[in-house]
Amino acid sequence: MKIALLGFGTVGSGVEKITRGIPALDIVKILHRKPAKLNDSRATSSFDDIVADGEIDCVVEAIGGIHPAREYILAALEAGKHVVTANKAVTAAHMGEFVQAAAASGACFLVEATSGGGIPWIKNLQRAARIDEITGVHGIVNGTSNFILYNMFKDGADFAAVLAEAQALGYAEADPSADIDGDDARNKCAISATVAFKGLVPVSLIPQFGIRTITKADIDWCIQQGLVCKLFATARCEGETWCATVEPVLLPAGELEAAVPRNYNVTCLTGATIGDLKFYGQGAGSLPTGNAIVQDLLDIASGEAWPLTFDRALTHEPNLLKGRYLIRLSARTAAAEAAFGPLAERWEEDGPGRLLVHTGTVGSGELHRAVSTCRQDDPGLWIARWIER
Repeated sequence: MKIALLGFGTVGSGVEKITRGIPALDIVKILHRKPAKLNDSRATSSFDDIVADGEIDCVVEAIGGIHPAREYILAALEAGKHVVTANKAVTAAHMGEFVQAAAASGACFLVEATSGGGIPWIKNLQRAARIDEITGVHGIVNGTSNFILYNMFKDGADFAAVLAEAQALGYAEADPSADIDGDDARNKCAISATVAFKGLVPVSLIPQFGIRTITKADIDWCIQQGLVCKLFATARCEGETWCATVEPVLLPAGELEAAVPRNYNVTCLTGATIGDLKFYGQGAGSLPTGNAIVQDLLDIASGEAWPLTFDRALTHEPNLLKGRYLIRLSARTAAAEAAFGPLAERWEEDGPGRLLVHTGTVGSGELHRAVSTCRQDDPGLWIARWIER
């Protein structure tokens, strides 16, 4: 199968390296803004030439971002070329039109690498959903945030120091916002939920709260309580109704997810008959992500690719997911009273500048609305949902 590779950064170079030893996969073109820099006869700066080349069977989109990735993917699919991508941002935002374009042209649109890095997650969701009703997915799906939280707990370090370490090791970008604010996890949550529930889950309807505001004092409090904090993506479906969130959670220290180290991920599905299945591995990186892309390529080359389908019309219910929350504020202001007073079971002073609000069981949508109203007044507030088995 002849392949065009769009982009030659971390992911693209990993794909090229892995495919060298696989005769069935032949990369014949590499799209690059400055082809001369690659010193490779396959390099080109013209996407139009790739689309017009009738010998190219498949396009691997590894440039990231929304534009021009969306336009490239649609053009390739409309030309009847298969597309494999690791781009979770464009997939989460435009999954519906990509799947529709693929179906119209008879091409494949495969996304294994978008949601689990090297973890074989999407195809196993599809396998489980063939015979079972998937009622929930959750997990640690962002390696950067997990690296930061893990090392804050392990070393007793503060957030800024561990973030700097993650950046030095290449686990975090110079601008880490997408990771530490939950954007990356939210995209992966939308893709995973869409596949699991067989209905389109719009990423714009998923509330998020990242780890940017967690402090060493918060970590110390968790340790005293025998708890570990992780950033979870969670989605639930009951009948034709769904709900999803991305937010910190509090886990007993002995739980499996609490022990996930460094930049590793764990993804979990719950099926009506299969129960809980969990998948563990590296959630990012050149070779793990490249491996997932190459698995998709081999499925296409062998005629074993499973098309993405979602024909259920799902309804969003923002309070379907419920739980007890902890909110850490700097003071009991009027804004805090207005936002959290109706939800609070108790208020707890925890030292200078630390006020803890313990809620009763509340819908996640209601909680996140309250957070958004109070955040301007107290931008350093932190929240976490208790995980209760």
